[in-house]
Amino acid sequence: MKFFPALLAVALTALPLLPARAQTPLDFTRTEDVVYGRKFGVALTLDVIQPKTANGYGIVYMVSGGWRSSHDGINPNSYAPYLERGYTIFAVCHGCQPRFTIPEITEDVNRAVRFVRHNASRWNVKPDHLGVTGGSAGVRITGEWARSLGGPGRAERARKTRVHSIRRRSRSAGRRAQERSES
Repeated sequence: MKFFPALLAVALTALPLLPARAQTPLDFTRTEDVVYGRKFGVALTLDVIQPKTANGYGIVYMVSGGWRSSHDGINPNSYAPYLERGYTIFAVCHGCQPRFTIPEITEDVNRAVRFVRHNASRWNVKPDHLGVTGGSAGVRITGEWARSLGGPGRAERARKTRVHSIRRRSRSAGRRAQERSES
């Protein structure tokens, strides 16, 4: 018990040594619960998060963790790096396991992308300038979706889709790549 106050004192002393990130409030507009489809009586929804100064590009972001998707998982502050650069975020909530299988969830990605492309002018986004990504299981879902574009007729589907799968690179991976290019 005597150890805890000492540990707390050390932690609080070291706190100012941690790198600080300037927290500036994000200026964005959020449109919640836009219905992009229905499946077995369930509304499939997405939130549109638009920065104040948009660049015309959009990111369809799969809100998913552990193969479950929930509106509670949408946190506009987690999209700050994208919003600061002018990207409009389409945070998609899809069908969840165990009720729906992964191929059925992948169809939700198709449905969401088609909906966003069809309604792109509504949010001042170019329909052929979209990326698809996600967090946790959302990355896996987007990978499955991208793989579903393969096979016979792949070139035609890719031409019609014009959507790119985005992978985040960690800062350390970016630094390592930069160091390799400098040597």
